[in-house]
Amino acid sequence: MKKVAIIGGGASGIYLARALKGSSYSLTIFEKREQLGKKLMATGNGRCNCLNKNLNPNKFSSPSLAKDLFSEFPYMRLKKTFEDDWHIPLIELGDFVYPASLSAIAMGNYLKASLDARILCESKVADYQKKEDGYHLYFDGKEEVFDILVIATGGKSASKFGSDGSFFSLLERHGYEVTPLKPGLTPILVQEKNGLKSISGVRIKAEVEVREKEKTYFQEEGEVLFRKDGLSGIVIFDAESVIVTHGLKNAQILIHPLPGFKKDRVESLTIWKREAPGHYLEALFVPQLASYLLNRSREDSLPLSSLLTTIPFTYENHLSFDESTVTLGGISLNEVTDTFESKKEKSLYFLGEILDFDGLCGGYNLSFCLASALKVAKDLRRQEEKMLS
Repeated sequence: MKKVAIIGGGASGIYLARALKGSSYSLTIFEKREQLGKKLMATGNGRCNCLNKNLNPNKFSSPSLAKDLFSEFPYMRLKKTFEDDWHIPLIELGDFVYPASLSAIAMGNYLKASLDARILCESKVADYQKKEDGYHLYFDGKEEVFDILVIATGGKSASKFGSDGSFFSLLERHGYEVTPLKPGLTPILVQEKNGLKSISGVRIKAEVEVREKEKTYFQEEGEVLFRKDGLSGIVIFDAESVIVTHGLKNAQILIHPLPGFKKDRVESLTIWKREAPGHYLEALFVPQLASYLLNRSREDSLPLSSLLTTIPFTYENHLSFDESTVTLGGISLNEVTDTFESKKEKSLYFLGEILDFDGLCGGYNLSFCLASALKVAKDLRRQEEKMLS
């Protein structure tokens, strides 16, 4: 019986262990935190947006890899894995897909309870060495030999859930190329902070556009949450990842409130002003935002009519890894085969967020976690069949 060590008990590690249930492999999961799946059980605002129905390759940092992977494991195949293979019913809310319980904790608990694996929590892997008899793993002052090594330690984002990026330095010592790490899917800090405190906490539906030097890099509708120092919300997280990925230094973030807003409504300003002096913008916006727009129009010498269709901001920075959802960068894709096996060390695989591959918000990253786990499981089961034949 071949022994498999899965280093990292997050979504990818759990998915792989579940996908290999019933195989002839002996599985051990090493997790340095006190329990498996801490980040998984906090995703989707606690509801676990585990998949996206529209796995558009352009939603990912490497569209070519996404195209190949999701051609082999399309949405219906991923859905079948959850519902038919793992017996977890799903519900679809638009393109977003959740467990029927609408509870990340419930799904995480169910998955963990269904595993057939030796689980070592609060166990930190210090290093490994490849020798003739396999991979020697050094952990907690012990040494154990495994036939197959799967590294699924995650990135550097959300350290409170255990992903602190510490494993990357070990892998660099082993000669692996690591694309520089950056926080992904975080709120954005803007230069125009004056007055933002007055609308901190206000949410609006808007179209968000990212432009630099007259080129549009991003355009998407969603909910924008104003902060005292910038902008937040899922659509803003996506915009931030695009800005960082493209290395934009002077990006303009254009908030178009009331998507589909028509020019004739702007021309109704005079009517609203006549009908309700002092509160005429409240025909469109909550009082705090109405006052902010009036003040900004005066202070920045911007026509009020233009602010009704476009509220401009200038990118200043993003927040830290602790505030980010995913990590941009990681183990270079040049280091792995199409089955995510190391090109340097046979029978060593990389899985999930540790790779230099990420997607936008909306279940894309967890879709990748599942598809990549199924890809590795498929390769290991193919090897198992050869051994048993």
